[in-house]
Amino acid sequence: MRNKNQESRVKNQEKREVFTSWFLTLASCISSRSCLLILCSCIFLQARNSFSLISTYETKATVLTVDNFSNFYTSADNRLFKFSSDGAFLYPYEENKYGKIGMVDATNTMKVLVFYPDVLTVVTLDKFLSPLSTYNFFDLGYQNVSAIASSMDGRLWFYDNTDFKLKKIDETGQIFRESQPLNVIVDAVPNPNFITEKDNVVYVNDPNIGIMVFDGFGSYGKTIPLKGLRKFQVFQDQVIYFDSNRLNAFNLTTLDLKSLSLPDSTDVIMAAIQKDRLGILKKDRVDFYRY
Repeated sequence: MRNKNQESRVKNQEKREVFTSWFLTLASCISSRSCLLILCSCIFLQARNSFSLISTYETKATVLTVDNFSNFYTSADNRLFKFSSDGAFLYPYEENKYGKIGMVDATNTMKVLVFYPDVLTVVTLDKFLSPLSTYNFFDLGYQNVSAIASSMDGRLWFYDNTDFKLKKIDETGQIFRESQPLNVIVDAVPNPNFITEKDNVVYVNDPNIGIMVFDGFGSYGKTIPLKGLRKFQVFQDQVIYFDSNRLNAFNLTTLDLKSLSLPDSTDVIMAAIQKDRLGILKKDRVDFYRY
């Protein structure tokens, strides 16, 4: 009995040493930029191994997005649904007076943005999809807004198609940041269809130009030569986007492109990935996978 107990203690000690070594390696890895890229790449490497269908929810939607906590959102017409990371239906949101939903930004889980382009109105929702506040661009003096995005400071980014500037405002309309006119900078007339902020960097997408990149002050940096995109996600230095029934990862540092085949590519409208979860939107349902 004593020998068995001693062997057990030795094995437990070995496990602790292995775990400690793994943890210290990971901590050291996280401290460097290159290892962050490796961790990001692991999303695709891990997903290639296996997919397990968790649940399916029947719905007809046109947009699928995911927040930082792996909660998924679908939208169609004037209706928005929120799902847990396991695909359980959580909350609905529906508003008829603003028309159809054009864009949903769930970057800030506590302040989800819903953009209604027909009336140039943004409604902010809490984590239960209950309304918090409203931005009416007409009332704020803007006549042509094509894309909006949430900022981590609680304010709102949008592109003003009248003077061709990216701007950040609060709910009163006060401008906190704005870019130079983009038609001069990129030598074209942008018409963005998607904006997102990640780690104090703003990505403005125009399908005909590419992804224009700005710092947190609204200063233009560069244009990523990815064209024809509808929406995308940003993980560290990688742009993740859905195209041709695959998820693609474009590395902004190495310019490498990696692709991930979906477990089911029939009638796919859109896909979104986050940590160990994958959502696939189809014409009549949304499927939730673990990997």
